[in-house]
Amino acid sequence: MTVPTTLPAPRRNLTQAGLMSRYSGVASTDIIVAAADYTGGTPEDKFTLSTHGLVDGDVLYVVSQSAQGGVTGGPGTRGVVLRTDANVFQLTTDGSTVIENTADATVVFLKGTGVPQRVADAIRSLIIVALNDFTAGTVEDMLVPYLGTDIGEADAIKLLYKSAAGVANSAVDVTSYVKAPVAAATAFYFQTAATAGGNVLDTTADGTAVFLKTS
Repeated sequence: MTVPTTLPAPRRNLTQAGLMSRYSGVASTDIIVAAADYTGGTPEDKFTLSTHGLVDGDVLYVVSQSAQGGVTGGPGTRGVVLRTDANVFQLTTDGSTVIENTADATVVFLKGTGVPQRVADAIRSLIIVALNDFTAGTVEDMLVPYLGTDIGEADAIKLLYKSAAGVANSAVDVTSYVKAPVAAATAFYFQTAATAGGNVLDTTADGTAVFLKTS
């Protein structure tokens, strides 16, 4: 899909502005999840993803990272790709000045060539990056977001990425629904269902899932 380059008006809130319907076309192909290696590699400050498909000059926005310093600047940072090879790239400020990072991490990016920062930020607000614990958690099949989220019961969420087949009981670009969200004292977590109010979907692996909130 082509990520939208403008915000609709009015812009007072997501529902009124129509952002959810406008950006529901964001798909798995718009998400890059790469391993950041800030030192000791060749080159340093590199990101590794097999057959990443990126070219010099592509723009990426940081959605989330598993450790502070995976990308200096953190979520919202805009970077320009400097391609090393089919499996490795660096992130730069201008196409040549490499961003120096401070930690190894898993980084989730939104492809955003030609997309203004404010539009990318609006899309990022609808993206949920969560760790799945399929067993032995507070409940089974429990998804814990990296950051706080405003999702609620029966909200529609489209799967954009899963780190292993069993992390989510859904194919990418397929919509499921939030089930039994709980704001606990120490963490927020939720489960998923195939239909609004349906049974919890069973998962079979721990790992990372990325969703787009579409309602």
